[in-house]
Amino acid sequence: MNENLTLVELRSRLDRLGAGGVLSISDHDYERLFGINEVAAAKVAQFARKHRCVAVPGEASVYFRKSKFDAYSSAELVQDAPPISS
Repeated sequence: MNENLTLVELRSRLDRLGAGGVLSISDHDYERLFGINEVAAAKVAQFARKHRCVAVPGEASVYFRKSKFDAYSSAELVQDAPPISS
């Protein structure tokens, strides 16, 4: 938990992430910054998209993962491992 984490600092950290980079914030910081009502998830998803990330809820944390953008600025998630062929 980072009591001093602000939206400005979170924006700065997300903007500095490289493709595939991950940043996590505690649930406490998530609730403090975005709220806990029914629109909080939509607000964080929109916030993440503005910074070319996706937001993924985890156990006691929310993870922001930087997306990879192609030449046409369409988002594409960076894969962790090659797909398994069957």
